[in-house]
Amino acid sequence: MNIDVERLREEGELDLAETVSLPRIAQEVVDIESLDEVNVHLHATYHHPYVIVQGELETVVHYVCARCLTEFTRPLSASFHERYTTDEQKAEDEVRFVGDELVDVTPELEQAIFLTIDNRPLCKETCQGLCPVCGRDRNVEACGCDVRPIDPRLEALKGLLSEHGSE
Repeated sequence: MNIDVERLREEGELDLAETVSLPRIAQEVVDIESLDEVNVHLHATYHHPYVIVQGELETVVHYVCARCLTEFTRPLSASFHERYTTDEQKAEDEVRFVGDELVDVTPELEQAIFLTIDNRPLCKETCQGLCPVCGRDRNVEACGCDVRPIDPRLEALKGLLSEHGSE
């Protein structure tokens, strides 16, 4: 998504609404299957030599549950606030130099989504996940597997027990 700096300089402020595709997010985050189109609403103002852009992003994220690996969707909203400058001398860590042509806000839109997505997405808070022994989804059916941890100091003794009683 681009903002025309020359037009912004002439008008003083611009309201922009656009639907953009950000496929890089799903490619880089293992817990995201896909991301719907992102609805972006921005308000840009020009205060020489600064371009100030703020707005909102809305989309639907298709996550993969971190416990049971099922796909589920969740809406996502994120705020957006960035500052740019047309004066190279005013550029710093938080203010990126953009020159006099176009401001490409796509990297900052991606960053806003990266900061808002769930770090460990769960389909529901009570998700029981997959059985570590047999791999069944414990939300669908219970299994009788023994998942109690064995003390590593005693694990070697487990092989001494016979399946057929005492020998």
